[in-house]
Amino acid sequence: MILSLQLSFAVFPLVWFTSDRVKMGEFVNPTWVKALAYLVAVVIACLNAWLLAQTFRGRLG
Repeated sequence: MILSLQLSFAVFPLVWFTSDRVKMGEFVNPTWVKALAYLVAVVIACLNAWLLAQTFRGRLG
């Protein structure tokens, strides 16, 4: 469970870094890839929040 929670902390900076034209130059993400990547990152974060809530609800409820 801990590794799944850490995934969000890796995905958001990775998308941000690879979307920066100064750092990536010609290899920067196109806008549609950036939007899709952020959407996937938000879905991952929401699923992790749900997992965390279910875990504590199961232990405390």
